[in-house]
Amino acid sequence: MLNQLCSSASIPENGTYTGPARICFGSPKGEITGPGTIKLSADGHLRIRVEVEQYSIPAEYGGFLMPFVQGAIPKKSGTGVTTMGIGSSAQTIEAFELTSEHGKFQASRALVSNSHFELFGNGNAWIEIVANDLQLVVGERDVHNETVWSMPLFGNLAEFKSCANACWVDGRSAYIHFDTDGYRCGIAFPTDGANESTCTAVVFGEVGERPHTEADEVRGLLPWGLISALDFAVGSDITSPWLELRDHDGHLKRRIHQRAGTSHQDDGFATFSKVDSLKAGSGIAGFLRCFFDLPQQQRRSLGPSMNLIRSGAPGSATIDESITDLVKALDAMCIRHKIGRQNLMQKLGPHTSNAVLQVIKDGREKFLQIRKQCKTAQDLGQLAVIDKIVSRQSNVANDELDFGLCVTALLVKFGLHDSAAMNSYYSQLPGHVTWEGLLSSVRGQVIHAGAIPINARNELVEWFEFARHLHDICKRIILREIGYSGTYHPSNVLFSGEYELDRVTPKTTVGQLGYKVPPTPV
Repeated sequence: MLNQLCSSASIPENGTYTGPARICFGSPKGEITGPGTIKLSADGHLRIRVEVEQYSIPAEYGGFLMPFVQGAIPKKSGTGVTTMGIGSSAQTIEAFELTSEHGKFQASRALVSNSHFELFGNGNAWIEIVANDLQLVVGERDVHNETVWSMPLFGNLAEFKSCANACWVDGRSAYIHFDTDGYRCGIAFPTDGANESTCTAVVFGEVGERPHTEADEVRGLLPWGLISALDFAVGSDITSPWLELRDHDGHLKRRIHQRAGTSHQDDGFATFSKVDSLKAGSGIAGFLRCFFDLPQQQRRSLGPSMNLIRSGAPGSATIDESITDLVKALDAMCIRHKIGRQNLMQKLGPHTSNAVLQVIKDGREKFLQIRKQCKTAQDLGQLAVIDKIVSRQSNVANDELDFGLCVTALLVKFGLHDSAAMNSYYSQLPGHVTWEGLLSSVRGQVIHAGAIPINARNELVEWFEFARHLHDICKRIILREIGYSGTYHPSNVLFSGEYELDRVTPKTTVGQLGYKVPPTPV
């Protein structure tokens, strides 16, 4: 069955389908028939054109097809003259059919995208449409024979061909197995003949007893978060041109022309390499198992962060864009774990907190003396301002919304020691530089100013290394969050190998974190 899935899931070399076609309009009702053409590109984009051969439209249009297709509404005046405002409303399409040698294309929802009509004569008239639920039905449609869904995948997946963790008895075909929502799923790889028009992998799963008559129901068979999880795992934009339904032997029964994923970025830093699969429970197979063991709602909440980590991969965008996306991902993680305002006093030891409280008390008394002097001098307009300053000063060590402190709290929650390792370095520098201060400063720059000021080439290298470290932190947090405990591929190392999630300790050097010289707050 797996060989059948892979061998017949590739994009046809000739992506043009022709045959007799019919368009049924909904409001006002009408019908057009003639030769139809569907051109399908490898990325899943469709172009549907029907040459106008015959048509039937309401009599009030007087046989004029253009105003009917463009949604004009005929209006009769008191003198019996009919006028039409071209394009005064949207024409709807409630059915489209095209019968080709490969099967019958069908859609129940579509819009007119383009059209052309000759003013005189009957030739050279055509209509192009955009179908929302285009399906290709092969043979007689019988939903009871549709037992397996499958989807061809395009992207940087070829490396993981050797990472299979299961084997199909029939033909002994190996594949990556995972379960989701109580159904068995897997990722299989073509055995040979790979080229630009051939998918790099096929993901598939059981249909079970779930409804799958309509196109929207078929889309609902896909595990939630599948594309985001694969993008995150392999560091590549994974796309698919369509979704298929097959019988138990792998024969195609129905194809839903719905593109999945986007392809607009260069490959970034993958979360796993094939080396990680050498350890049991590790690698892409272990990750997919952990991710799809989560409830659907939790997978939904992880999706935005994983997408930002993918788009923020250093090297696939500018440094500013990468850091912005990674900062947003960390913001989302903090919110998800309810890490927001930090009580600063609670983070201090007893001795330090007592000293800080005494300084605050002394400062408050001095402010009150200034207030008294202003009152005596009748500078009454300044009293409200001083009162506000006194209020702020009294609460200066209480709750504070600080990005750097929040990220450190998030790292501590998952047993990651990057903050301690970085502060060990910054504590040796003159001034008041801290890792938390750097993070907060960077967030303010990219979110509010839109860019980080970079004045020299060495500064560009420093911020690129910072972005790699931030990307690596984001990956480890996600992996900890889903319960993954295997090895992974760091974003800030030079060589592939088996790296544990807890590889960073308080004694890890900045050189081991990929820095030549870490940046300082801007």
